[in-house]
Amino acid sequence: MTLSLPLLLALLPSLASSYHCYDQKCWGIGTKNSTYVTCNLEWNHCKSDNVGTPLCLEHFDTVGIMCGDQCKCEYDVRGKAGCHCPNKYILILAVILVGISLSGISWFAYYRCQGRRNEDRNTEVYVNELEK
Repeated sequence: MTLSLPLLLALLPSLASSYHCYDQKCWGIGTKNSTYVTCNLEWNHCKSDNVGTPLCLEHFDTVGIMCGDQCKCEYDVRGKAGCHCPNKYILILAVILVGISLSGISWFAYYRCQGRRNEDRNTEVYVNELEK
């Protein structure tokens, strides 16, 4: 099976940047399980020596997490990578509430102005009747 060159070129950017969230710490094992070394796992990988001390070894491709365009990478206290995505439902709800609020304010202002106009008309009619 062969891929056409335009298709391959179209897929290349997405393949190259698909994993952009990597763990940041290597933890020991056994009696050294509370020890860690800082290690960017985008270009390195973790290993332990024979007593469980964590090691960060260079030049090894690891698999990261693909968070997507709307999410950002965050790390917990142990250096574990994860994706944080804004809740779209909260954003949609906020937009709806702002729209309802603006509609209510517009409605209130419109009818308040209408009421003043009616009061002015009633006053004019009353004054005209008194002048007659």
